[in-house]
Amino acid sequence: MSTNLLEGTLPELSKESEKAGSVEESLPVAQSGFVSSISKDEPVVTRRELWSYYLYYNGDNGVGPNGYAMTLFQSLAFAAGFDPVKGPGSSCSAADASGQCVLPWSGGTKSVSSVVLIANGVSFAVMTLMFTTIGSAADYGTFGRWLLFVITVICWAAQFGTISLTAPSRWPLGMALYMIGFISYGATLVFYAAAFPRLARNTAHARALRAKYESGEISKEEYDLEESMEKNRISNIST
Repeated sequence: MSTNLLEGTLPELSKESEKAGSVEESLPVAQSGFVSSISKDEPVVTRRELWSYYLYYNGDNGVGPNGYAMTLFQSLAFAAGFDPVKGPGSSCSAADASGQCVLPWSGGTKSVSSVVLIANGVSFAVMTLMFTTIGSAADYGTFGRWLLFVITVICWAAQFGTISLTAPSRWPLGMALYMIGFISYGATLVFYAAAFPRLARNTAHARALRAKYESGEISKEEYDLEESMEKNRISNIST
């Protein structure tokens, strides 16, 4: 009985394999491997646009007011806090301080370290929510560039706003500016990085390579190598 089953299924399997082979033979050579698609509507990247990308990359590196915002916020919070052992009005930095430092918080008190951790935790929660909802907009259409522009302006405003932190009593403002700056900075990295593939595949050199590949002047292996070199060149200059 098992022999009859095998004899019945073997012809069917051979027919399926022949059919699959004929489909593969009918496919064009260009479709045998993956090549990133280019929309004909995408403009060629100009030298000015390329250098704008380089400058943005160097400017958006986290070094600046954003890098010191948490230190400034924590310093103001420590200066505004008091020693819970000695009570309100005492200084956390006094010579005889207990080493503890708390701040008024929701009708009670909370240590400065806990307040800093809350700021970081809320910031990461907001970024997680943001990147899992509107984050995909960075990869589709041209809407991502407007989000990048708006988020960049918010990030700059939050960083320059730290010049108003001139007294310990302004630690809540310092906390807010730190969180806004941290969240918006993380968002700029996401939307900025998403622009790289489109930028790299639309340089004059990359478009010329694609034209040669489509006309059959170069093989897919040569095209992949040259495209990779073009991406590496842009990445190396920007970093």
